[in-house]
Amino acid sequence: MAGRALSDAEWAQLLAREPGAGVFAVVTTGIVCRSGCPARPLRRNVRFYFDLQLALAEGFRTCKRCKPELPQ
Repeated sequence: MAGRALSDAEWAQLLAREPGAGVFAVVTTGIVCRSGCPARPLRRNVRFYFDLQLALAEGFRTCKRCKPELPQ
């Protein structure tokens, strides 16, 4: 799996909803989101990806709330 667990700094960015830090995938739901998404999954279920295409290639689908496939 190309995704990896989030570091403490990345988790803090996700909680602060800071945009532009890559994308995260939630393994329990199979969804990939932008770092600024309002979704709040459990940390143990989150994998970080630098590139949306890598997450999609691993079978995740895009979030309907934040739409990571669209330009920011």
